[in-house]
Order: sequence, then structure tokens, then C-alpha cells
Amino acid sequence: MAKLNLDTFKSNASEAIVKQETQGIFKEHHDIHKSVALDNLISPISIRTLTSNTDALKHSIETLGQIEPIIVRLVGEKYEVLNGNRRARVAKELGYIDISADIVNASDEDALFLPYLLNPHEGFDIIEIASYLQDLKEKHSISNETILEKTGLHVNKYSDLFSQLKCDTLQNFNTHYDALLHKYFKLRDGAFNIEKDGVNLKIAIDSDNADERTKAEVYRFIHKLSNI
Repeated sequence: MAKLNLDTFKSNASEAIVKQETQGIFKEHHDIHKSVALDNLISPISIRTLTSNTDALKHSIETLGQIEPIIVRLVGEKYEVLNGNRRARVAKELGYIDISADIVNASDEDALFLPYLLNPHEGFDIIEIASYLQDLKEKHSISNETILEKTGLHVNKYSDLFSQLKCDTLQNFNTHYDALLHKYFKLRDGAFNIEKDGVNLKIAIDSDNADERTKAEVYRFIHKLSNI
């Protein structure tokens, strides 16, 4: 099986994702298609760390079966999931024993980027992207330049979201961003005014009573404004 060339693959992947037709995406890379045991899957890189509603996906698999294979690579005696963690999780919840998969021969470094490249980028949460980039840099020692070349992501746009806290993802983000608001805006609670190009927004933050998800939504919004 030929080694995947990530640079020549990316444009084909982008076009397939836009068309929502990823089945057979590895044909020119001599992929193998087979059923693999769900208990034999590993997922060292999973960008979607926030809980998402899988009801529609579960209904689809229950009524139509698995439409598209997940994408994996062989690592020792296990299969590393490069795309399709949610499908695999739902299939297991439904009592499936195995799942249809395309097996690709990807290098260790390319396998770090495929989970991002094989998904519609707008579907990722800003917290998930920040966490993913932090892992690339700190756990895998990938440089900013390589990340930009492979994914098009500018690490500096997300680096202020990096956190050293080790806890629940949303709580991690919110606690870290509480500290950033206090550092840059001298604010944890109270009225927060944003003025930019004739637009004035007033936000009231009660960090003690706001739930984690709502706080995260506000902080994402503030972060996006700071990068406009």
C-alpha cells in the first residue's frame, strides 16, 4: 500500500468535503476497504472534544446503515481513527461489533493533521481548535510553520486560548478565559463595553451564575471580535 502524500491529497479532500462525498476518497492512494472490529479502534487525536448531539446520526445508521466508511490507519495491531469517531461511537452504542473502514498508509506526522483536514472546518468549535493546536505543539512538538503549511491555521490567533489547566474541556476554557478577561479588561463580572468602528456592544457577565456553555459562547464571541 503506497504511502499517502498529504500535499497532493489535501485539494482532493477539500473538494470531497464540500460535496459531502468522502467515500472512496483514498482510491488513488491504493487504500484497502474492509470491516474492522470496533474494539480494535484507537483515537489518539480527536478534535471534537465537546459533546455534540448524535441523534440524527444515530437515526441515520439505524434506518439506512453506515453510508460512508470511517478512515483509519494500521498502528501495530490496532486501527487509529483518522475520521469517523462519532460514527464509531454511535455504532458501538447501537450494538454493532464492527464497522466499515478505508485503511490508508499515513505517516505519524500526517496522521496528526488528517482529523482536521477530513472534516468541514466550520464545524469545529473555537475551543476544540485551540485544544487541538496546543496538543500539536506541546505533545507532538510541531512547529507553527508546519501547522500553517499543513492546515492553514495560524497558531498565534488561538494561542491566547491555550490553557495549562487539566480538567473538563468547557470548564478548562472558561476558567482560563475568566483569567484573560481579568488580565486584559480588568473584568470577571459586571458590564463589559465593546466599541469598534461605530458599533457599541454592552455585555453583562455574571460568572458565578452563568452556566459553562453560555459563558463559553460569550467568550468565543469576544475572542472573534478581537481578531476582526
